[in-house]
Amino acid sequence: MNSAITASTGACGRVFRLAALLAAAGLLFSAVPARAGGPGSAGVQILKSDISPRAAGMAGSFAAVADDVYAMNYNPAGLGQLYLPQASAMYYSGFDDSRLNYFAFAMPLPVQGVAGYDKPGVGISALFTNSGDFVYRPIQPDGTVPAISMNAETTKVLTLSYAEKVYAGETDLEGYKANIEQYLGFSAKYVNSKLLDTYSASALAMDAGWLVRDLNSGVSFGVSAANLGSGLKYYQQSTPLPSILRVGAAFQPPTVMSQSLLFTVDGDLYLQEKLKSLRAGIEYRFQDIFALRLGYKGLDDNKGMAFGMGINYQNFSLDFGMLVSGQVFNTSQMAFSYQFAGWHTAEVKKKKERVWLAPEPKARQGGTSSGSAPKQAPKKDSDFFWIY
Repeated sequence: MNSAITASTGACGRVFRLAALLAAAGLLFSAVPARAGGPGSAGVQILKSDISPRAAGMAGSFAAVADDVYAMNYNPAGLGQLYLPQASAMYYSGFDDSRLNYFAFAMPLPVQGVAGYDKPGVGISALFTNSGDFVYRPIQPDGTVPAISMNAETTKVLTLSYAEKVYAGETDLEGYKANIEQYLGFSAKYVNSKLLDTYSASALAMDAGWLVRDLNSGVSFGVSAANLGSGLKYYQQSTPLPSILRVGAAFQPPTVMSQSLLFTVDGDLYLQEKLKSLRAGIEYRFQDIFALRLGYKGLDDNKGMAFGMGINYQNFSLDFGMLVSGQVFNTSQMAFSYQFAGWHTAEVKKKKERVWLAPEPKARQGGTSSGSAPKQAPKKDSDFFWIY
């Protein structure tokens, strides 16, 4: 009896410590906008863009889903849900002649994570952008006005991410039996930007995220902070990165036959620019072969409707997403992805065996997409607590 009381007290203590930590983080985030500038005052604006055709088709509401290789861009904690390696290449067409190329790879590791659960996820990505040409027309001494073209801005962003499951078990929520899974994730970024082919600046930044799922109800919540860093310094001018705080929720209701529905909603706060964005989306999937997506982005400088679609064939997938009624400009993106179903990580044994095995055919269980982990038998836990 005494041991049970001690365990419960320890769990409560961990909850209070976590609550204090989150409260301190909230105060820190709320203090940042007090020193922030107005819209456009942050540099490398491409870091605010949706980098995922699937997420873009749902207007960018992806923080509580984050179950594929593109989790690195919305909530790095989602990489902990992967159970197969994934690779993807994406092309993005934005304002005027701006363009973006993105390459990413993520996989579960055949080791135990720090919290003691199997298969933490790791990912790496590279983003390259060109914001279009800038034409300079100087007046020469002889009166001629030649046109000199140069790149307005080129950007390179390299990201390394890590995530793992930190809790799994049954929890009693005032009479409701929840089957909870929690994930934590972090990303380290290297950002390099060059203006007018002349002024170059680099910075280091980090992302962090938390994701919690209830496997019984199909509800999930996600919180992430992105682009937290010291900013860029061009020559003698310093420019902050566009720090973003994301809060999202998702719901996948029960469906009949081989189809699924996913509802998502996100609220984004751009800390450096005192801007907000509200996003909502829906995804319909049929037999994990065909997907249709629809969304709306509001409270944004480029608000409007979004739509997308995806086609899966065996281990290959092709996804397309587009913002179709943006008040400033329309964007579109397309990605080709591959899932390495020929290999998977074996269950980690207590004696620390590390092997790779060819998978046995089995039906997919649960999850919000092909990148989410199958359901596992939950641990029994009569005390409710979160991250410990």
